[in-house]
Amino acid sequence: MNVRRGFTLIELLVVIAIIAILAAILFPVFARARENARKANCQSNLKQVATAMLAYVQDYDECFLSGRYPGTCLFGHSHQDAAPNAINDYYGWANHLQPYVKNTRVFFCPSTQPTTCTSGSGAARITNAYGYNYDGCYGRSQATVQYPSDQMMFMDMQAPS
Repeated sequence: MNVRRGFTLIELLVVIAIIAILAAILFPVFARARENARKANCQSNLKQVATAMLAYVQDYDECFLSGRYPGTCLFGHSHQDAAPNAINDYYGWANHLQPYVKNTRVFFCPSTQPTTCTSGSGAARITNAYGYNYDGCYGRSQATVQYPSDQMMFMDMQAPS
């Protein structure tokens, strides 16, 4: 006689509990790995933006990009812009660097939710997560920057949460 025996309720609950425990252990590990990948991507983006700036400097008589307002430390918190952190035509360092990058996604930190704004055109219609140090580089010749390894050119503008 062929007797079919199924799993008992206890056996099923034990298997479900084991799977739940493994998931609880592994999900934070996967989340950390994903965030580490985003950090690496962010660092790569900043390097590409800095490389684009150096290409710009080569094309424009060894001078760094001038911003709209000299003396403002960071691009990102623009003074009279309707969209904070906007890359727009008026302030727009990113518009000037756009021809030197293959993809405008390099202007964004992958951990930041991209948004669009109503002002500007081209790369100007998107907001960014990076800032340009106007105080250190604003319209200056590359040769006049003292201690270049101590100067910050671009930075991630997002405050850690």
